[in-house]
Amino acid sequence: MITFIHTADIHLDSPFKGIKQLDPQLFEEIYQSTFASFHELISRAIAAAVDFFLISGDIYDEENQSVKAQAFLREELGRLDQAGIPVFLSHGNHDFLGREALKLQLPDNVTIFEKEVATAYLTTKQGEKVAITGFSYPSRWVEERMILEYPQRDMTADYHIGMLHGYLEGLHSSEGVYAPFSLGELNMKNYDYWALGHIHKRQTLQLAPPVVYCGNTQGRNPNETEEKGAYLVTLQRKMEPLLQFMPTAPIVWEKAEVSLAGCVSLNDVFERIDDILAHYQTRRASILLSVVFRDTQDLHPDVIAKMEDGDLLDGVPQQFGKPFCYLYSLKIAVDTEKELFPFDQVMKDSFSKSWTETAADDVFYQRLDQFFQHAVIRTKFAELRKDETFKAEVLEAAKTRLVQAIAFEEDSVEDSED
Repeated sequence: MITFIHTADIHLDSPFKGIKQLDPQLFEEIYQSTFASFHELISRAIAAAVDFFLISGDIYDEENQSVKAQAFLREELGRLDQAGIPVFLSHGNHDFLGREALKLQLPDNVTIFEKEVATAYLTTKQGEKVAITGFSYPSRWVEERMILEYPQRDMTADYHIGMLHGYLEGLHSSEGVYAPFSLGELNMKNYDYWALGHIHKRQTLQLAPPVVYCGNTQGRNPNETEEKGAYLVTLQRKMEPLLQFMPTAPIVWEKAEVSLAGCVSLNDVFERIDDILAHYQTRRASILLSVVFRDTQDLHPDVIAKMEDGDLLDGVPQQFGKPFCYLYSLKIAVDTEKELFPFDQVMKDSFSKSWTETAADDVFYQRLDQFFQHAVIRTKFAELRKDETFKAEVLEAAKTRLVQAIAFEEDSVEDSED
């Protein structure tokens, strides 16, 4: 029997995108959350006395890793070294190999995979031989099928584990298509476990053998909801694998959709907000909460104006204890499914055609070419050109604005005809 930790996508030093105006009292705690989450995970690994510890890519958030983040990682992996726990680490698309002169040396218990697929070995305290195969990204863009370089299962090992930072073909995900692979290709290797990284949503793609995305250890933006953490894995011959999810994130992003049916006044809305905050304040982790209100038809127009100009959000008393529940966004739902041009089929067809054309990759990125050529965007955010989340958010925002504008014009015409 062997036990190990499977983690990935730690993203130390994450900039935490998605909050435009952050209260100064919260900034430091949110910034430190990726560090706190990893520290907690190391403590869990030591307490569980695991046989080894796997990191399947993206330890850091950027290629140019800060000295603070590197020193922190060295100290935390040193704790594993003192506990006699080996670490196997591969670099992904966010922290690819390079700039060796600017890197701190990690403890002796750490094995770092290089750009070529290779297999490392260890013998556990129980005398079981484990083979671990993986590679590190030599650059940000690795689009080759690296899975083809992985060897067949080593029949001399008691267990063979694959580490792969990449993209399962056909998976609905916003992450980029790097080092693509299929389940069939993984199964052909006859390994006992696949420790995947890159996709931030945790999911078990297969149980026999386990093929697992562990997700990231701390959500980095409003789209990365749900509890975050890592897996404690137990493998034993002739027994079903045991995968125990261990939540480690001190802060969780949450989205809530709330009905305001029957609410008329500002006080009605405030009471509904109090109920929402009371619900989330019972959670173990701290919460960064966004709320979308629907069924606002009974609200007084002046109340809606207070919601739309941000005055309502500014007036909500925020909690700064531990754990906290911080409400960072209040919005009114827009009916993007509203039928536009209901009496004009020509306009309806034209709108649909234009939307489909604009959403195509070649047209979308061509129209944003000037944006991507901006010096800051080109040097700091080059990955946006292949960021499906960015594209989806731009298109959704554009659609919302169009629906609002067109629906307003249509309503105005109808009102003038009454």
